[in-house]
Amino acid sequence: MTLQLYVLRQLLLAVSFSALGIMLIVLPSIAVQAIHKLKGASLSMIVEYLPMVAVMLVPYLLPMAFLLGVVATFGRLAAERELVAIRMAGIHPARLSLPVILVALLLSGGTDLLLAEVCPNWKFAQRTFLRQSQEKILRDFQRGGRSEIDTEGFYLKADRVDGSSYYGVTLEFDLEEERHVVDAEEATLEVHEDLLVARLQGAQVLTENAKFESESPTFSIALDDLFPESRLDRTPAKYHPSSTLRRELAETDPTPERAHELRYQIHSRHALSMTYLLFLLLGIPTGIRLRSSTQLGAFTGAIGYAFAYYILAMRLGKELALGGSIPALVAAWSADAIFLVVGIYIFIRTLWR
Repeated sequence: MTLQLYVLRQLLLAVSFSALGIMLIVLPSIAVQAIHKLKGASLSMIVEYLPMVAVMLVPYLLPMAFLLGVVATFGRLAAERELVAIRMAGIHPARLSLPVILVALLLSGGTDLLLAEVCPNWKFAQRTFLRQSQEKILRDFQRGGRSEIDTEGFYLKADRVDGSSYYGVTLEFDLEEERHVVDAEEATLEVHEDLLVARLQGAQVLTENAKFESESPTFSIALDDLFPESRLDRTPAKYHPSSTLRRELAETDPTPERAHELRYQIHSRHALSMTYLLFLLLGIPTGIRLRSSTQLGAFTGAIGYAFAYYILAMRLGKELALGGSIPALVAAWSADAIFLVVGIYIFIRTLWR
Protein backbone atom coordinates (compact mmCIF):
# COMPACT_ATOMS: atom_id res chain seq x y z
CA MET A 1 0.00 0.00 0.00
CA THR A 2 2.87 2.39 0.81
CA LEU A 3 4.31 1.84 -2.66
CA GLN A 4 0.97 2.55 -4.33
CA LEU A 5 0.55 5.76 -2.31
CA TYR A 6 4.03 6.84 -3.35
CA VAL A 7 3.19 6.30 -7.03
CA LEU A 8 -0.14 8.09 -6.55
CA ARG A 9 1.55 11.18 -5.08
CA GLN A 10 4.11 11.26 -7.88
CA LEU A 11 1.38 10.85 -10.50
CA LEU A 12 -0.85 13.61 -9.11
CA LEU A 13 2.12 15.97 -8.95
CA ALA A 14 3.16 15.17 -12.53
CA VAL A 15 -0.40 15.51 -13.88
CA SER A 16 -0.81 18.87 -12.10
CA PHE A 17 2.40 20.24 -13.60
CA SER A 18 1.43 18.92 -17.04
CA ALA A 19 -2.02 20.50 -16.83
CA LEU A 20 -0.50 23.82 -15.77
CA GLY A 21 2.01 23.72 -18.63
CA ILE A 22 -0.66 22.88 -21.21
CA MET A 23 -2.87 25.67 -19.89
CA LEU A 24 -0.05 28.22 -20.20
CA ILE A 25 0.52 27.12 -23.79
CA VAL A 26 -3.15 27.03 -24.81
CA LEU A 27 -4.48 30.17 -23.10
CA PRO A 28 -2.80 32.65 -25.50
CA SER A 29 -4.23 30.81 -28.51
CA ILE A 30 -7.69 30.83 -26.89
CA ALA A 31 -7.38 34.58 -26.36
CA VAL A 32 -6.36 35.12 -29.99
CA GLN A 33 -9.33 33.03 -31.14
CA ALA A 34 -11.69 35.05 -28.95
CA ILE A 35 -10.36 38.36 -30.30
CA HIS A 36 -10.75 37.07 -33.86
CA LYS A 37 -14.33 35.87 -33.34
CA LEU A 38 -15.36 39.00 -31.42
CA LYS A 39 -13.98 41.66 -33.73
CA GLY A 40 -14.78 45.07 -32.35
CA ALA A 41 -15.92 43.70 -28.98
CA SER A 42 -14.98 45.24 -25.65
CA LEU A 43 -12.41 43.67 -23.33
CA SER A 44 -15.15 42.65 -20.88
CA MET A 45 -16.97 40.68 -23.61
CA ILE A 46 -13.77 38.86 -24.56
CA VAL A 47 -13.06 38.00 -20.90
CA GLU A 48 -16.63 36.69 -20.54
CA TYR A 49 -16.23 34.54 -23.66
CA LEU A 50 -12.92 32.90 -22.67
CA PRO A 51 -14.33 30.49 -20.01
CA MET A 52 -16.86 29.17 -22.55
CA VAL A 53 -14.03 28.16 -24.85
CA ALA A 54 -11.88 26.78 -22.01
CA VAL A 55 -14.64 24.46 -20.76
CA MET A 56 -14.98 22.93 -24.23
CA LEU A 57 -11.25 22.14 -24.29
CA VAL A 58 -11.09 20.39 -20.89
CA PRO A 59 -12.18 16.94 -22.23
CA TYR A 60 -9.29 17.08 -24.72
CA LEU A 61 -6.52 18.74 -22.70
CA LEU A 62 -7.00 16.95 -19.36
CA PRO A 63 -6.46 13.46 -20.86
CA MET A 64 -3.30 14.78 -22.51
CA ALA A 65 -2.07 16.11 -19.15
CA PHE A 66 -2.84 12.72 -17.61
CA LEU A 67 -0.87 10.94 -20.35
CA LEU A 68 2.15 13.21 -19.88
CA GLY A 69 1.93 12.71 -16.11
CA VAL A 70 1.91 8.92 -16.48
CA VAL A 71 4.90 9.00 -18.84
CA ALA A 72 6.86 11.29 -16.50
CA THR A 73 6.07 9.20 -13.40
CA PHE A 74 7.02 5.81 -14.82
CA GLY A 75 9.91 7.24 -16.79
CA ARG A 76 11.44 8.53 -13.56
CA LEU A 77 10.84 5.21 -11.77
CA ALA A 78 12.62 3.39 -14.58
CA ALA A 79 15.47 5.90 -14.87
CA GLU A 80 16.27 5.81 -11.15
CA ARG A 81 16.23 2.00 -11.12
CA GLU A 82 13.31 1.94 -8.72
CA LEU A 83 11.54 -0.57 -10.94
CA VAL A 84 14.55 -2.88 -10.68
CA ALA A 85 14.42 -2.64 -6.88
CA ILE A 86 10.68 -3.33 -6.94
CA ARG A 87 11.19 -6.45 -9.06
CA MET A 88 13.95 -7.67 -6.72
CA ALA A 89 11.53 -7.24 -3.81
CA GLY A 90 9.19 -9.71 -5.51
CA ILE A 91 6.61 -7.09 -6.57
CA HIS A 92 5.49 -7.13 -10.19
CA PRO A 93 5.61 -3.64 -11.81
CA ALA A 94 2.05 -4.12 -13.07
CA ARG A 95 0.85 -3.63 -9.48
CA LEU A 96 2.10 -0.04 -9.69
CA SER A 97 -0.63 0.65 -12.23
CA LEU A 98 -3.38 0.28 -9.58
CA PRO A 99 -3.27 3.93 -8.39
CA VAL A 100 -3.05 5.04 -12.02
CA ILE A 101 -6.19 3.05 -12.83
CA LEU A 102 -7.96 4.66 -9.86
CA VAL A 103 -7.08 8.18 -11.06
CA ALA A 104 -8.02 7.27 -14.64
CA LEU A 105 -11.45 6.00 -13.55
CA LEU A 106 -12.16 9.10 -11.47
CA LEU A 107 -11.12 11.46 -14.27
CA SER A 108 -13.03 9.39 -16.79
CA GLY A 109 -16.22 9.60 -14.73
CA GLY A 110 -15.88 13.35 -14.29
CA THR A 111 -15.14 13.91 -17.97
CA ASP A 112 -18.09 11.72 -18.98
CA LEU A 113 -20.41 13.86 -16.88
CA LEU A 114 -18.86 17.02 -18.32
CA LEU A 115 -19.26 15.83 -21.92
CA ALA A 116 -22.75 14.42 -21.44
CA GLU A 117 -24.48 17.11 -19.41
CA VAL A 118 -22.36 20.28 -19.25
CA CYS A 119 -20.53 20.80 -22.56
CA PRO A 120 -23.63 20.66 -24.82
CA ASN A 121 -25.29 23.49 -22.89
CA TRP A 122 -22.08 25.50 -22.85
CA LYS A 123 -21.60 24.89 -26.57
CA PHE A 124 -24.99 26.41 -27.32
CA ALA A 125 -24.37 29.18 -24.77
CA GLN A 126 -21.14 29.97 -26.63
CA ARG A 127 -23.03 30.28 -29.92
CA THR A 128 -25.73 32.38 -28.26
CA PHE A 129 -23.09 34.65 -26.75
CA LEU A 130 -21.42 35.12 -30.15
CA ARG A 131 -24.75 36.10 -31.69
CA GLN A 132 -25.60 38.47 -28.84
CA SER A 133 -22.12 40.01 -28.91
CA GLN A 134 -22.37 40.64 -32.66
CA GLU A 135 -25.76 42.28 -32.18
CA LYS A 136 -24.33 44.37 -29.34
CA ILE A 137 -21.45 45.51 -31.54
CA LEU A 138 -23.97 46.62 -34.17
CA ARG A 139 -26.12 48.42 -31.60
CA ASP A 140 -23.10 50.16 -30.10
CA PHE A 141 -22.07 51.24 -33.56
CA GLN A 142 -25.62 52.44 -34.22
CA ARG A 143 -25.34 54.84 -31.27
CA GLY A 144 -22.34 56.44 -32.92
CA GLY A 145 -18.78 57.20 -31.93
CA ARG A 146 -16.97 54.60 -34.04
CA SER A 147 -16.07 54.93 -37.71
CA GLU A 148 -15.51 51.26 -38.60
CA ILE A 149 -17.13 47.91 -37.88
CA ASP A 150 -15.90 44.54 -39.14
CA THR A 151 -17.89 41.49 -38.06
CA GLU A 152 -18.26 38.02 -39.51
CA GLY A 153 -20.75 38.99 -42.26
CA PHE A 154 -20.85 42.79 -42.26
CA TYR A 155 -18.33 45.57 -42.89
CA LEU A 156 -18.86 49.33 -42.61
CA LYS A 157 -16.35 52.16 -42.73
CA ALA A 158 -17.18 55.87 -42.48
CA ASP A 159 -15.00 58.90 -43.17
CA ARG A 160 -16.82 60.99 -40.57
CA VAL A 161 -19.19 60.37 -37.67
CA ASP A 162 -21.71 62.87 -36.33
CA GLY A 163 -23.86 61.39 -33.58
CA SER A 164 -25.70 58.45 -35.13
CA SER A 165 -25.09 59.61 -38.72
CA TYR A 166 -22.18 58.39 -40.82
CA TYR A 167 -20.75 60.18 -43.84
CA GLY A 168 -18.62 58.86 -46.66
CA VAL A 169 -19.73 55.30 -46.01
CA THR A 170 -18.62 51.99 -47.52
CA LEU A 171 -20.66 48.88 -46.70
CA GLU A 172 -20.15 45.22 -47.59
CA PHE A 173 -22.74 42.52 -46.85
CA ASP A 174 -24.54 39.52 -48.35
CA LEU A 175 -28.21 39.87 -49.30
CA GLU A 176 -30.25 37.15 -51.03
CA GLU A 177 -27.08 35.06 -51.52
CA GLU A 178 -25.40 37.92 -53.38
CA ARG A 179 -22.49 40.08 -52.24
CA HIS A 180 -23.29 43.81 -52.06
CA VAL A 181 -20.75 46.63 -51.94
CA VAL A 182 -22.29 50.04 -51.31
CA ASP A 183 -20.76 53.53 -51.32
CA ALA A 184 -23.06 56.15 -49.78
CA GLU A 185 -22.85 59.81 -48.83
CA GLU A 186 -24.72 59.22 -45.57
CA ALA A 187 -26.01 56.23 -43.59
CA THR A 188 -27.89 55.42 -40.40
CA LEU A 189 -28.13 51.95 -38.85
CA GLU A 190 -30.94 50.49 -36.76
CA VAL A 191 -31.33 47.03 -35.24
CA HIS A 192 -34.94 45.87 -34.95
CA GLU A 193 -35.26 42.43 -33.32
CA ASP A 194 -33.74 40.10 -35.95
CA LEU A 195 -33.17 42.72 -38.65
CA LEU A 196 -30.43 45.25 -39.38
CA VAL A 197 -31.91 48.23 -41.23
CA ALA A 198 -29.48 50.48 -43.15
CA ARG A 199 -30.95 53.78 -44.43
CA LEU A 200 -28.69 55.40 -47.02
CA GLN A 201 -28.48 58.67 -48.93
CA GLY A 202 -26.76 59.09 -52.29
CA ALA A 203 -25.79 55.47 -52.71
CA GLN A 204 -23.98 53.52 -55.42
CA VAL A 205 -24.68 49.79 -55.21
CA LEU A 206 -22.44 47.15 -56.75
CA THR A 207 -23.48 43.49 -56.85
CA GLU A 208 -22.06 40.46 -58.63
CA ASN A 209 -24.41 41.05 -61.57
CA ALA A 210 -25.32 44.73 -61.55
CA LYS A 211 -24.31 48.27 -60.68
CA PHE A 212 -26.80 51.05 -60.03
CA GLU A 213 -27.34 54.31 -58.18
CA SER A 214 -30.14 55.15 -55.75
CA GLU A 215 -30.88 58.40 -53.96
CA SER A 216 -32.26 56.95 -50.71
CA PRO A 217 -32.29 53.14 -50.60
CA THR A 218 -33.07 51.12 -47.47
CA PHE A 219 -31.66 47.66 -46.88
CA SER A 220 -33.18 45.26 -44.34
CA ILE A 221 -30.83 42.38 -43.61
CA ALA A 222 -31.67 39.40 -41.40
CA LEU A 223 -29.09 38.88 -38.66
CA ASP A 224 -29.13 35.17 -39.50
CA ASP A 225 -27.85 36.10 -42.97
CA LEU A 226 -25.18 38.39 -41.55
CA PHE A 227 -23.97 35.83 -39.03
CA PRO A 228 -24.76 32.40 -40.52
CA GLU A 229 -22.41 30.55 -38.18
CA SER A 230 -24.23 31.81 -35.10
CA ARG A 231 -27.83 31.00 -35.98
CA LEU A 232 -29.73 30.22 -32.81
CA ASP A 233 -30.88 26.79 -33.97
CA ARG A 234 -30.69 24.13 -31.26
CA THR A 235 -31.88 21.26 -33.44
CA PRO A 236 -28.46 19.53 -33.84
CA ALA A 237 -27.89 16.80 -31.26
CA LYS A 238 -24.52 18.25 -30.23
CA TYR A 239 -26.33 21.09 -28.43
CA HIS A 240 -28.37 18.79 -26.17
CA PRO A 241 -27.31 16.89 -23.01
CA SER A 242 -27.24 13.11 -23.31
CA SER A 243 -30.18 12.81 -20.92
CA THR A 244 -32.28 14.87 -23.33
CA LEU A 245 -31.13 12.78 -26.30
CA ARG A 246 -32.03 9.53 -24.54
CA ARG A 247 -35.43 10.94 -23.65
CA GLU A 248 -36.03 11.93 -27.27
CA LEU A 249 -35.14 8.41 -28.40
CA ALA A 250 -37.44 6.83 -25.82
CA GLU A 251 -40.45 9.16 -26.00
CA THR A 252 -40.58 10.18 -29.67
CA ASP A 253 -40.35 8.43 -33.01
CA PRO A 254 -37.38 10.13 -34.72
CA THR A 255 -36.48 9.49 -38.32
CA PRO A 256 -33.73 6.89 -38.90
CA GLU A 257 -31.25 9.68 -39.69
CA ARG A 258 -32.15 11.59 -36.53
CA ALA A 259 -32.00 8.44 -34.39
CA HIS A 260 -28.55 7.64 -35.82
CA GLU A 261 -27.36 11.17 -34.98
CA LEU A 262 -28.70 10.95 -31.42
CA ARG A 263 -27.10 7.56 -30.75
CA TYR A 264 -23.77 8.65 -32.23
CA GLN A 265 -23.63 11.74 -30.01
CA ILE A 266 -24.37 9.70 -26.88
CA HIS A 267 -21.77 7.02 -27.65
CA SER A 268 -19.09 9.43 -28.89
CA ARG A 269 -19.21 11.29 -25.57
CA HIS A 270 -18.74 8.06 -23.63
CA ALA A 271 -15.92 7.02 -25.97
CA LEU A 272 -14.04 10.30 -25.54
CA SER A 273 -14.24 10.04 -21.75
CA MET A 274 -12.53 6.63 -21.89
CA THR A 275 -9.29 8.09 -23.29
CA TYR A 276 -7.72 8.08 -19.81
CA LEU A 277 -7.72 4.28 -19.72
CA LEU A 278 -6.32 4.10 -23.24
CA PHE A 279 -3.59 6.61 -22.41
CA LEU A 280 -2.79 4.61 -19.26
CA LEU A 281 -2.07 1.53 -21.38
CA LEU A 282 0.16 3.58 -23.69
CA GLY A 283 1.75 5.93 -21.14
CA ILE A 284 3.16 3.39 -18.68
CA PRO A 285 5.16 1.37 -21.26
CA THR A 286 6.28 4.55 -23.03
CA GLY A 287 7.74 5.94 -19.81
CA ILE A 288 9.43 2.64 -18.90
CA ARG A 289 10.89 2.03 -22.35
CA LEU A 290 12.27 5.50 -23.07
CA ARG A 291 13.28 6.56 -19.54
CA SER A 292 14.88 9.87 -18.64
CA SER A 293 17.81 9.56 -21.05
CA THR A 294 15.34 10.20 -23.84
CA GLN A 295 12.73 12.11 -21.87
CA LEU A 296 12.05 14.49 -24.73
CA GLY A 297 11.39 11.49 -26.96
CA ALA A 298 8.99 10.05 -24.38
CA PHE A 299 6.98 13.26 -24.17
CA THR A 300 7.00 13.63 -27.95
CA GLY A 301 5.73 10.08 -28.30
CA ALA A 302 3.00 10.72 -25.73
CA ILE A 303 1.82 13.86 -27.52
CA GLY A 304 1.89 11.88 -30.76
CA TYR A 305 -0.41 9.26 -29.21
CA ALA A 306 -2.85 11.94 -28.13
CA PHE A 307 -2.97 13.74 -31.47
CA ALA A 308 -3.24 10.44 -33.36
CA TYR A 309 -6.20 9.41 -31.19
CA TYR A 310 -8.04 12.74 -31.52
CA ILE A 311 -7.50 12.91 -35.27
CA LEU A 312 -8.62 9.30 -35.69
CA ALA A 313 -11.64 9.77 -33.42
CA MET A 314 -12.73 12.99 -35.09
CA ARG A 315 -12.12 11.90 -38.67
CA LEU A 316 -12.81 8.15 -38.65
CA GLY A 317 -15.73 8.28 -36.24
CA LYS A 318 -17.45 11.18 -37.97
CA GLU A 319 -16.89 9.76 -41.46
CA LEU A 320 -18.37 6.42 -40.41
CA ALA A 321 -21.27 8.21 -38.70
CA LEU A 322 -22.02 10.43 -41.70
CA GLY A 323 -22.21 7.41 -43.96
CA GLY A 324 -25.12 6.06 -41.93
CA SER A 325 -24.45 2.47 -43.00
CA ILE A 326 -22.37 1.73 -39.88
CA PRO A 327 -24.16 1.44 -36.50
CA ALA A 328 -23.66 4.51 -34.31
CA LEU A 329 -22.02 2.43 -31.58
CA VAL A 330 -19.37 1.10 -33.99
CA ALA A 331 -18.70 4.54 -35.49
CA ALA A 332 -18.28 6.17 -32.07
CA TRP A 333 -16.07 3.48 -30.53
CA SER A 334 -13.90 2.61 -33.56
CA ALA A 335 -10.90 4.77 -32.54
CA ASP A 336 -11.09 3.51 -28.95
CA ALA A 337 -11.11 -0.10 -30.15
CA ILE A 338 -8.00 0.43 -32.29
CA PHE A 339 -6.08 2.14 -29.48
CA LEU A 340 -7.26 -0.46 -26.95
CA VAL A 341 -5.76 -3.32 -28.97
CA VAL A 342 -2.49 -1.43 -29.53
CA GLY A 343 -2.33 -0.33 -25.88
CA ILE A 344 -2.89 -3.82 -24.44
CA TYR A 345 -0.22 -5.26 -26.73
CA ILE A 346 2.41 -2.63 -25.78
CA PHE A 347 1.46 -2.77 -22.08
CA ILE A 348 1.81 -6.57 -21.80
CA ARG A 349 4.93 -6.73 -23.92
CA THR A 350 6.68 -4.07 -21.80
CA LEU A 351 5.68 -5.14 -18.28
CA TRP A 352 5.97 -8.90 -18.80
CA ARG A 353 9.17 -8.95 -20.81
